Amino acid sequence: MSTSLSRAVGPFRVRPYVKNGAPTGKWFVDVPASLTSNGKRKRKLFDNQGSALAAAETLRNSIDEITGLVKVREETVSTTFGEAADGWLKDEELRVQTLKKRAGSLQVNRYRLNAARAFFGKDPLASITDRRLVEYQAARLKAGRKPVSINADMQTIRQVLKWAVKRRLIDAVPEVEAIPTRPVRVVVPTPEEVVRIIDHLPAYLKPLIHFLAETGCRRGEAVHLTWDCIDEIGGYAEIRSRDGWTPKTQSSERRILLSDGLLEVLRRLPKKGLYVFPGKTPDKPIGLFRKTWARAVRKANIVRASRPVHVQVKTLRKAHATWQAERGTPESVLQDRLGHSKGSTVTRAFYVQTTDEARRAAVIELPRGEAALKSDQAEAALVASKGGKEGGKIVATKA
Repeated sequence: MSTSLSRAVGPFRVRPYVKNGAPTGKWFVDVPASLTSNGKRKRKLFDNQGSALAAAETLRNSIDEITGLVKVREETVSTTFGEAADGWLKDEELRVQTLKKRAGSLQVNRYRLNAARAFFGKDPLASITDRRLVEYQAARLKAGRKPVSINADMQTIRQVLKWAVKRRLIDAVPEVEAIPTRPVRVVVPTPEEVVRIIDHLPAYLKPLIHFLAETGCRRGEAVHLTWDCIDEIGGYAEIRSRDGWTPKTQSSERRILLSDGLLEVLRRLPKKGLYVFPGKTPDKPIGLFRKTWARAVRKANIVRASRPVHVQVKTLRKAHATWQAERGTPESVLQDRLGHSKGSTVTRAFYVQTTDEARRAAVIELPRGEAALKSDQAEAALVASKGGKEGGKIVATKA
């Protein structure tokens, strides 16, 4: 009877529990010796057949996962970094389509992976150890790449390897130190210097740079700004997601109050298309203007330590943050304006810069002590005494 009622669930067998030739109503799961830790068969008793079958099914799924894991390990030998990178990029494309990632960020990822593909694109994932990653860093340094760029490459490589870990292609991501980088001092222009730059720009760029300097917006946020995000009556601009474009983070979606002067500049702009700052055609945002900007900066003649300095468009965001900090704007207000998360350390660490004027204002001079004052008085008396004698001689000579 027990043989006819028993059921196989994978390598397990569910049987009725029979005592003294009579079924008890209880059921047990028979676990073969090959699947136990001590090499002996085990049985687990359950109150009814349904519970026993459910337990056996759970055990079978666990075994399937282990078996699948073995198969994955076999596939890892042939799965290359390049193939893993392709799989990761496909998943990231889905994130872009579902507005979880910016298309621009994915484009940067593709660029960052070019060097990695060339170096170990055909290497099996299992062969990419911490030593292999350090060899990549060394090769990139030898090729003349800057540490900042190499560290950015490594961040993208780690994302691919994390994707591989999630899919059980490798056990863990190798830990590698980032290449040390020297802090770069950013030259922050004053508001007056920014005005000089704007004065040397062509008419079509003046409003955009004016907007960037006064709002601290990212360039991408400004060039993708549409007229429905400008409230001329309320006096603000809104940075928000729309079809085909999303801000950098959730905190980036915000409302920015505008000055009366900037509002007047925007009111005078022609509203021929969707974008506030259109390109050559009204239905597309403005494109790149690096050469035009660089020429205007040169003509503005911004100098530090008797040397001309170059100011990038993205520096305007840091300049805005610095100006706000110098005027005492609370950090929470500044973070809201810049689109940073509340309490983030990024604002203070990377955006607010220390200007030469602020450094000079921070100089402290101790008051003169009594001994120093007496010494100064004695020296002054001696100088006066010598000056009087010399003066007498001069007068006598002239007489």
